[in-house]
Amino acid sequence: MEQVKNTVEDKKNLKSFSFRELVSLMRDMGEKPYRATQIFNWIWRKGETDIMKFSDIKKSFRERLAEEFFVPSIVEKQRVESEDGSVKFIFELPDGHEIESVFIPDRGRKTVCVSTQVGCPIGCKFCATGLLLGYKRNLEAWEIAEQVLRISLALGIRITNVVYMGMGEPFLNYEATIRSAELLNDDRALNIGARKITISTVGIVPGIYKLAAHPRQFKLAISLHSAIQSKREKIIPVARRFPLKELRKAIFSYYHAKKRFVTFEYVLLPGFNDSDEDIEAIDSFLKGLPSKINIIPFNPFPGSDFRAPTDDEIYRFYTKLMKLPYTVTLRKSKGQDVKAACGQLALFGYQRKGMVKPVVKR
Repeated sequence: MEQVKNTVEDKKNLKSFSFRELVSLMRDMGEKPYRATQIFNWIWRKGETDIMKFSDIKKSFRERLAEEFFVPSIVEKQRVESEDGSVKFIFELPDGHEIESVFIPDRGRKTVCVSTQVGCPIGCKFCATGLLLGYKRNLEAWEIAEQVLRISLALGIRITNVVYMGMGEPFLNYEATIRSAELLNDDRALNIGARKITISTVGIVPGIYKLAAHPRQFKLAISLHSAIQSKREKIIPVARRFPLKELRKAIFSYYHAKKRFVTFEYVLLPGFNDSDEDIEAIDSFLKGLPSKINIIPFNPFPGSDFRAPTDDEIYRFYTKLMKLPYTVTLRKSKGQDVKAACGQLALFGYQRKGMVKPVVKR
């Protein structure tokens, strides 16, 4: 009777293995540990998905691997280029869902902003992702890391920095987020320094404590947006579950463990969080904590309750904040013309609702 070959559903995903797990797998299969290095190189440096093309591995073992394993991939569906050099990528996942990632060039840095979820369950009032798309599912670790790999290969450049600030809340998908960061940091894969990898959270306290205890020096960014509890709850629903008092304790725990500055993202919403009272609250919240405050002028999207601040409003808030004893920067949002800026990652959501027309370059 003819033997039926395994379908993809019957096979195991090679990209789901860390390097150590791959070494153990090779031993279990009767192969030398160096096979793991070869496979890892094909998968995480060359981006090859056809096991039979792993040409430095003997054919008999490639055939055995192909019988038992497969190498999935995310697929570039659209590439939208901004006048400022940023590039927004729309990727299709194996199950048909779509996510967005952004390449952001800035002087010597070549940064990729990655997504950790399909959509977002948080529903922040200043962010298009959750409000327009809702939430579908968590991404797997390989799906997160592969966003960086595919962009690197597509543009023919080495990525120097990664920020977990795309679609989704990273700490609601903690395990996959950390596994992906470890993959990106692995010198056998994309070899991005741990201190060049920043994980941003809207304030999921348990995730901050976990990151504080993690041995690698991944950086932490907090989406603060208001240091007044009642205001924060109005724009960030999950703030009711994780109030500022508990958030502050967790942030200090991270700082004492890592001895690293914490970055605070602050979306400037004119008429809502830019008063003298707001600045006093920021000063009180950060007291005793070496910090960097990153001011982000609100990037409007269809249906939002807020408007973009004027240059005068931005300058007024910036100059007042500069009087505090913290590092203050003003982020010039890149990719606004293609809805790739902070809080705008829902291009295909806009398109499906007839709000904008796609501008696609391949």
